[in-house]
Amino acid sequence: MVANRGYQSTGAKTRHRLIEAAADLLAEEGYPAITARRIAGHAGLKPQLVHYYFRSMEELVVTVFQRSTAIYFHLHDEALSSAYPLRALWNLNASQPEARRVLEFVALGKQYPLLREEMRKAGERFRALQVEAIEKVYSERQINSPEISAQTLALLLSAIARSMVIEGQVGMTAAHDETRSAILGYLSRIEGSPNTREA
Repeated sequence: MVANRGYQSTGAKTRHRLIEAAADLLAEEGYPAITARRIAGHAGLKPQLVHYYFRSMEELVVTVFQRSTAIYFHLHDEALSSAYPLRALWNLNASQPEARRVLEFVALGKQYPLLREEMRKAGERFRALQVEAIEKVYSERQINSPEISAQTLALLLSAIARSMVIEGQVGMTAAHDETRSAILGYLSRIEGSPNTREA
């Protein structure tokens, strides 16, 4: 039996190919495609290499989730650092490709407890940053008694945007335009309106 030396080889190109292949399959075909054979085949490698570089499929799936989270965190940080952070956050959540993998990770989380824990920690981290950003806007705008609390608004922006992304995947768009206008209208009232079309 070959010694499992690949576990510590976090910088190995082959390992990264497997991670990228798993991420691609998750986005393209969903969680049923996440098997050692399918991932290795997509990467153009032998299935044994999956178990050489990862102790288990759970470890590989958690690594793919951490990769997805790192990508989202970078974009998330840029959004919250913009001139209109709440609008930027809404736009990010409403269009971010990583959001399409959320349901797939949720499905995999039923099988992998460590993934569920990673998702919980990441979700709480993002939620805390969003609440902090909203509270900062409220403070700067001297909104002492907001119609919607920072905690509730953070949840609404995330949940509604994610729901619209998911519905859009199956061609469901009922009330999307009205909801989008209502959200952007509220955000404009509390943080002002951007002067550029892209914001």
